[in-house]
Amino acid sequence: MIKLSSILEPLVIGLNYFIGNLATLFIMLLGIVFGLIFGCIPGLTAALAVALILPFTYGMSPQLGISLLIAIYVGGISGGLYGATLLNIPGTPAALVTTFDGYPLAKKGFPALALSLGIFSSFVGGIFSSIVLITVSPFLARVSLMFGPWEYFALGIMGLSVVITLCSEDLIKGLIGASIGVIIATVGMDPVLGVTRFTFGKWQLNAGLPLLATLMGFFAVCEILRQTKYLNFKAELIKVKEKVPLFPPLGSITKHKTILAISAVIGTWIGILPGVGQSTGSLIAYNQARQMSKNPEVFGKGCEEGVIASETANNAVNGGALIPMMTLGIPGDLVTAILLGGLIIHGLQPGPLLFRTNIDIVGVVFIAYFIANIMMFFVAFYLLKFFVSLLRVSPNMLFPVILVMCVLGTYTVNNRLFDVWVLLGTGILGYVLLEMEFRLPPIILGYILSPIIEQNFRTAYINSRGNLLDVVTRPLSGALLFIALIFLVYPYFSVFLRKRKLKNKNL
Repeated sequence: MIKLSSILEPLVIGLNYFIGNLATLFIMLLGIVFGLIFGCIPGLTAALAVALILPFTYGMSPQLGISLLIAIYVGGISGGLYGATLLNIPGTPAALVTTFDGYPLAKKGFPALALSLGIFSSFVGGIFSSIVLITVSPFLARVSLMFGPWEYFALGIMGLSVVITLCSEDLIKGLIGASIGVIIATVGMDPVLGVTRFTFGKWQLNAGLPLLATLMGFFAVCEILRQTKYLNFKAELIKVKEKVPLFPPLGSITKHKTILAISAVIGTWIGILPGVGQSTGSLIAYNQARQMSKNPEVFGKGCEEGVIASETANNAVNGGALIPMMTLGIPGDLVTAILLGGLIIHGLQPGPLLFRTNIDIVGVVFIAYFIANIMMFFVAFYLLKFFVSLLRVSPNMLFPVILVMCVLGTYTVNNRLFDVWVLLGTGILGYVLLEMEFRLPPIILGYILSPIIEQNFRTAYINSRGNLLDVVTRPLSGALLFIALIFLVYPYFSVFLRKRKLKNKNL
């Protein structure tokens, strides 16, 4: 049974930090604006925004740095609404499902309604997931203290199985992508024996590929290279003539309150699953809303429920994704993979011990995420015209500046030109893999989870004197491996059922 003090203690510490440090609130406000800018402009994602600012937080205190990154995270995911609603182009992949009904609703002559519903739903999803983050994280941290090496090994395998299954239409490519990430992570010093591997005589690789340069290469440089194919693409921007109300019509809120609640729950739950992400969460919530609707045929034609379900879920994923990152040291989505790197850069180790050794950081994360959602709500409304005008900005002007910032940010962390080459190399590798129709989530999660899987497996193997059956006979690790097996087998099983159903129908 979890004690109330384990929830209240980090909250009190976090509140004391923000009450006595108004400068952090101002920095967070700038982070929200920065995130919304990156979110609303097609091609500039939340992951890119967080990766771009990450090296500049190196000189900040851990509390200020993580607060800024969380603010950018919330703003970046929320900002995708503008492009999805007014251009039919999602500013971020998280807003893809919003285009299904957001743009048709705006074309009907209700762009202000679509935007107000989207912003309010984003706020509801974010606040709900922040409450779950605050209440569930201490409990999960206590449970994870029971984990040994075999349990962490099984948890890492489960994390990979989830992302491979849900983030890749082709399971084989998902497995290959995860393997590529694992191979990249093995470069450097062996964590158990202390010998170098895959360094090819280059002493710069003894410590492995730099975490920051690798993440920025995959997220920033790769995305810039990919987006250059669409620089000349133009779409019609719907004008917002009327004033967007701070709150959508009360009738729309009360009429669809069930959809709001269910979508918030779905989004938060999907966020807790390692590596799944906002796109999957919003799509599942959207399909659930359509199944519950009395008029499912109106979905895709400018339906209010569609906008509400998508925007509530994709923002609820944020808080859910922070839970495994903090309690288990496993990112819930791509952006929290970068946040994980940010904590490590500041000398912090995400996981259950974070709740004992760095309770101040836990409290700051709780309060920062809650405040960031409130800030996003008001900034998204009051600077609406500014963000809409940014949809007209050409990427030809933005991408060169962003690329220069990536290079400068990477170089300044260790003052090594080698890190810049890693940045460019991983960016090109990521672009080539995307062109070959691989997905980034399995690759990134393979890279992030590989050290957890390898080190814990080898430690457990040595402790158990070579008895591999220990991983199955231990209840927690056995259950986690069984869940991983279900995730891997489920795609094949669902295809088999679909073919069988179609065959019976034809008969």
